[in-house]
Amino acid sequence: MLRFLCLCLLVAVGQPAHAQPRQPAPHHQQAAHVLWDVMQLDRLAPVLRDEAVAEAADMAATMFPRGGTGRWLRQVAAIHAPPRVQALFARGASESLSTTDPADLQAGLAFYRTRLGQRLLALETTARVAMLDKDVEAAAEAAWVQAQQRSAPRALRIDRLIEAADLVDPNVAGGLNASIAFARGFQAGSGSPMPLAEGEIIQNAWAGEPELRADTERWIGAYLFLAYASLGDRELEAYIAFAESSGGRALSRVMFAGFDQVFTQTAHDMGLAAAAEMRGRQL
Repeated sequence: MLRFLCLCLLVAVGQPAHAQPRQPAPHHQQAAHVLWDVMQLDRLAPVLRDEAVAEAADMAATMFPRGGTGRWLRQVAAIHAPPRVQALFARGASESLSTTDPADLQAGLAFYRTRLGQRLLALETTARVAMLDKDVEAAAEAAWVQAQQRSAPRALRIDRLIEAADLVDPNVAGGLNASIAFARGFQAGSGSPMPLAEGEIIQNAWAGEPELRADTERWIGAYLFLAYASLGDRELEAYIAFAESSGGRALSRVMFAGFDQVFTQTAHDMGLAAAAEMRGRQL
C-alpha cells in the first residue's frame, strides 16, 4: 500500500482534475469496493484527511495574508472527508480494472488477506499516524539516514522493496500532477492576479521536480523503515517477493490509479478553496 499519491506519468498531457470521467462498469465498481475493504482503506482515509489538514495549516502561515481562517481548515477537511475519498478512489480504481488481469488482481488480494498481509497494512497505517507528529517524522528520517550510511541490512532490504515496488517515480509523478491540479484550481478560482498559461503551470511544477524527488525518496525510506521495524527478515523478504510478482504489480497499478483520482481531484479542489480564502482575506 505504502505512500499513495496520484499516478499519471504523462504529466504534460494530463486531463484537468475536474474533467468528467467515464462511468465504470458496475462489476468494476464492486471490485473497487472489495479492494477498499481488503486493503483496510477505511482506516487510512481519516489519516489522509488529517495529513491534508496539517499541510493546509502550514500553507496558511505562508500563503494567506495574516494567516488562514478556521473556514479554510474546515474546507480542506471536507474535501478529504473519508466517504468522498472512498468514492473518488472507487472511480479511479474501477477505470483501471478494465485493463487488469482478474487473476493477477485476485493473487494480489490473496496476499493481503493473509495474516502477514493484514499485519503489513496495520503497521503502515500506524506509522502514518505516528508521522503526523513532526518530531516523530524527523526522528524517523534521521534513523533512516543513519541506517543507510551504515549500509545496515534492514536499510538495504528497504531499498530493495522501494525498487521492487517501483515507489519513487510514480510518487514523484503524482506530486507533480497534484501541484498542477492545485494550480489549475487556484487559477480557476481567480486566486492569481496574473493568470498563467497552461504551459507555464506545467513548467513551474517541473521546476520543483528535483526537490520533490529528494523529499519523496527521504520520506518513503523513513516511513517504511519505521513501519516495518517489527518485521522479521523473512517477513520482509516475503513482502519484497510479493511486490515483484505479477499479482503485486497488478494490485499496485490499480491502487495507484484509485489514488490518482483522489489526489488529483482533492488538489484541484484545494486550489479552488485556497483562491476563495485568498480573496476573502484580501477584502
